[in-house]
Amino acid sequence: MPTEYIPVKPYAKKFGSIFGAYSILVLVMVYALNEDAGVVISLLNFIITVAIVWYAIHLYKIDNNGLIDLTSSIKLGLAIGVIGGLMYGIYTYLHYNLVDPEYISVMRSNMEAEMEAQILQQQMSEDEAEMTRSMSSVFASPFVLATTGLISIIFKTFVVGLIVGFIKRNN
Repeated sequence: MPTEYIPVKPYAKKFGSIFGAYSILVLVMVYALNEDAGVVISLLNFIITVAIVWYAIHLYKIDNNGLIDLTSSIKLGLAIGVIGGLMYGIYTYLHYNLVDPEYISVMRSNMEAEMEAQILQQQMSEDEAEMTRSMSSVFASPFVLATTGLISIIFKTFVVGLIVGFIKRNN
């Protein structure tokens, strides 16, 4: 007789929303303090990501009479990542379109300078150089930043859910 597990959805909604709100708060604080998201902020973000996913899985296991399997842990980690990542991605897109469009301009200028240096260093033909320039402008857009943020959050929460699932699962 297979074991019945409680639904993951309520935990995913709650902790995904918390994770999304936290991620947005970090972006707003980095912007307000005019700081660069350095190693310390990245490390702190990873630790808090692990804490949120771990706590969600921990509460799920407690509420499920001490039972959890690897699949439920992965589902919970992914669902938290999708909900939080969508919230963050939408805000990121709006942030770089409305609040801080200068960031995109600076990013695009820096990428263009880097591309020109690469073009000169690799002695590219004019066709290759033009293709390289057009690709660099595509990557410096609010949509790409938002999409990249979403994908990285989903990947991180998947990995954390997998690792925590291996640790907390019942055999």
